Amino acid sequence: MEKPYEDMAKRIRWHRSLLGMTQSEYAAKAGLKRSQLNNWESGDFQVGISGARLLKKTYGLSLDFIYEGDPATLDMTLRKQLLDTPLES
Repeated sequence: MEKPYEDMAKRIRWHRSLLGMTQSEYAAKAGLKRSQLNNWESGDFQVGISGARLLKKTYGLSLDFIYEGDPATLDMTLRKQLLDTPLES
């Protein structure tokens, strides 16, 4: 059974994997706790607005991409990377 926030989890895991970072590294750079990131990546917990804003500020992920999966809201570099390395199914 798919978890309630699996779609958001996939997008965050994709981006972290793209950067080749551990959860600890990715979270620390954005000013988050690793456990918070782990909860989001599990798909059991929704990314809160304050966390999403930190991901936007730190990594350039748009809120529309995090919440809705809209690739048109990513900058061109990330959009190309999404095409080259699609989200896991």
